Amino acid sequence: MASKVNQKKQHRNIMKCLKHLADIVGHTCTPSTLPTPVVLLGNAGHANSIGASDVRELVGGSFPSSYRLYFPPNKQFSLLFTPQPVPTLVGDINLQKIKEVTLYCCYVTEHVTMETVAASLRPPGLHIHPDVVTVEQEQQMIQFFLDSAAGTTQEDLKHRKTLHYGYQFNYKTNSVDLDSPLSEGFPECVRDVMEGIRKLINIDPDQCTVNIYQPGQGIPKHVDTHSIFTQEILSLSLGSGVVMEFRHPISGTVVPVHLPARSLTVMSGESRYLWQHGITPRKQDVSEEGDVISRGIRVSLTLRQCTTEPCRCEYPSQCDSQNYGKPRFSVASDADAAKIEGEFVSDVYEEIADHFSHTRHSPWPGVVDFLNSLPSRSLVLDVGCGNGKYLGVREDVLVIGNDNSANLLSICRERGHETFACNALSLPVRGGLCDGGICIAMLHHLSTRDRRIRCLGNLASLLRPGGRCLVTVWAQEQHLDDGEVGRREFAAQDVFVDWQKKQNAAEAELFYRYYHVFREGELEDLVREVKGVEVERVTYEKANWCCVFRRT
Repeated sequence: MASKVNQKKQHRNIMKCLKHLADIVGHTCTPSTLPTPVVLLGNAGHANSIGASDVRELVGGSFPSSYRLYFPPNKQFSLLFTPQPVPTLVGDINLQKIKEVTLYCCYVTEHVTMETVAASLRPPGLHIHPDVVTVEQEQQMIQFFLDSAAGTTQEDLKHRKTLHYGYQFNYKTNSVDLDSPLSEGFPECVRDVMEGIRKLINIDPDQCTVNIYQPGQGIPKHVDTHSIFTQEILSLSLGSGVVMEFRHPISGTVVPVHLPARSLTVMSGESRYLWQHGITPRKQDVSEEGDVISRGIRVSLTLRQCTTEPCRCEYPSQCDSQNYGKPRFSVASDADAAKIEGEFVSDVYEEIADHFSHTRHSPWPGVVDFLNSLPSRSLVLDVGCGNGKYLGVREDVLVIGNDNSANLLSICRERGHETFACNALSLPVRGGLCDGGICIAMLHHLSTRDRRIRCLGNLASLLRPGGRCLVTVWAQEQHLDDGEVGRREFAAQDVFVDWQKKQNAAEAELFYRYYHVFREGELEDLVREVKGVEVERVTYEKANWCCVFRRT
């Protein structure tokens, strides 16, 4: 009886995995009673924390180099491809255990190749061409670009070195100035490689950006500007391979794609115009074959052809030509500043309040530590309290919140918190009333230096002598505690950061929020402009600058 139960369980697991495989390749996949060159390994997938080394160890010495493994991302199965059918393979590994997980295996009837599975998972229009340069060409180009970059300094990018040929890429505008071509054309080593690339794709690039990545460095997810470049974007990988992640901006689907050394990635169509692509900063990747790969120095060449023709693509949500690009920052007066903050801060948070609140659950430990440092029975004002996640941290301390968003304050009131509505530049609170104050991730939404100082002055005036206040802001320096790069990268200090408010699985509404990201020392300098306070400490935590000051 137990054997029949196990057989049913095995059958259900295999059929479930085969259905997922069929969804990937686009046709029915069924188990075969006869040996085939394709073996499905149910329960041996990334979702079960199982990798290639685990499978190889299970198969043992009989695992020849001609066997190939493929691990679809985030799935509970993998595929084993053999040159010829191996009659004993399924019998040898079926019902065996890896990490206490039982494998359910079968031969697959329909013809499925590793290449078709990988291609089916990738965003439409994405193609990887392996070994487009020789090892000798690769080494020659790596050495040339490392020598060219040696000793150079860059203000725009602090976490990787770049070189530009043809036209200088401007990271502040994400564009190039077509009226100012660089005097130096493409290096000879690049021109030689382009001869072979033109045999693969009909393109004549006139702009080249070289990125030099040290292990652990990455680049935030982005879409190359539509209006300035043509429909194909090429990326040549030299040195270390890397996993590049592609993210659909509406569904949120993330597809990791391994870019081997010496390969050429071609993005066109949907993969070029709609999907965001980037490299997560880390020192190891897991390849599609399930192997853990340590990153080395990687040199990438992004090759693009410039154009003056406006883009007419089918993806307006990402298209700057169709007036869906990010707004431009321009403030000439206090009235301009108030308009920017009204349209790109206050109005946005009114629209996204519910969605924003669902992403803000847990209080930040650093803020909790500050609140816990205050005496019992303290009165604290949370300026820019958002959804009120800090208002109930301590039962013996009264924290009152204020915000400019009626919808966020409504969420606070539903949770039983004390709040009131006002602008941080005109707080209607008697001076010297509070024992403490917090202003978490709000000050960076004010668009001029004078307005930021005014806000800090208002915070200081609330405090009684000896009262303390914690202020946190986003940092322009985006490195994590372990030295790796954060998930954002800011080329300028005044930026617009997008927010995707999903309507359903296929649609999302795009909003932009204004931020002034702070450089090291800037927040401390602003606090020192306020009379009657002294800086207690300044720290950098999780890509934020944090300052505690005391009323004297």
